[in-house]
Amino acid sequence: MTMNRNRRIVFAILAAVASVAVIVPALVGLVSSIGISKEKDQAASATPTTTKPVITIKPLPVRPVVSAFVTTPEQCPPPAALPPDQPVRICDIPKTAVYELGPEAMQLELVNADSFRNPLTNAEVVQMSMTTESSSAFGQFTAGQVGKQVAFVRAGTVVWGPKITAPIDGQVLQLTGNITPEQAKEIVRVIKDQT
Repeated sequence: MTMNRNRRIVFAILAAVASVAVIVPALVGLVSSIGISKEKDQAASATPTTTKPVITIKPLPVRPVVSAFVTTPEQCPPPAALPPDQPVRICDIPKTAVYELGPEAMQLELVNADSFRNPLTNAEVVQMSMTTESSSAFGQFTAGQVGKQVAFVRAGTVVWGPKITAPIDGQVLQLTGNITPEQAKEIVRVIKDQT
């Protein structure tokens, strides 16, 4: 009887070992596949996605400057709606210059506009960030405008009228000049079309 009992114990142990031999590889495979799945999920979530920036600023029209003259506020025409395909005569924000502008050449899609004081030059800077598409189009446009003046226009007013000294590449455009912090903030407000 003890012999039969010992045989049964040995068979039970062998059966248990055989079961473990089948179950352990299956569990290891399952755990490995879960780990691989998590790694794939983490890799997928770590993969950068290219999303277009949210545009909250109306497109900013750009026009070539035909001529510009010093003026007084009384001589400035009142701001009005500007036909994009027609030349216009309008003043700048402080109403110290009147501009003769050609038809609208393009519109910049801006994702941000802000002002700050440059710590190196101590000058006020107005900075505009453009979409990739606008940056490319503006680079091509300014390549044909070197040595000429262009105007950024908003609400029937010239916001800024810089002279193009070289083609402008990049998504960030900085406008500098002899302006106060208050004037820089006003330019940003007008660019953003905030009333």
